[in-house]
Amino acid sequence: MPENMTRDRMKTIKKEIKDLRKRYKKIEVRPCQNDAELLLKDSELMEIMEKIYALEQEKDRLILNFSRVYLDKSN
Repeated sequence: MPENMTRDRMKTIKKEIKDLRKRYKKIEVRPCQNDAELLLKDSELMEIMEKIYALEQEKDRLILNFSRVYLDKSN
């Protein structure tokens, strides 16, 4: 049961990361007219990257925890 929950959570995290990367690319190519728009664009990009990094860290933690549980069961 925990394996299924972990697998489902991993799947949703990967989908969220994929969607955020797609959104990042759209914002990255958006043209800016002045400095205010450029600062807004920069802050949006930084916010998206922070979310991506947080999700990747959570994904890595899930992988580590799952491997620990799996190794403990086999011993």
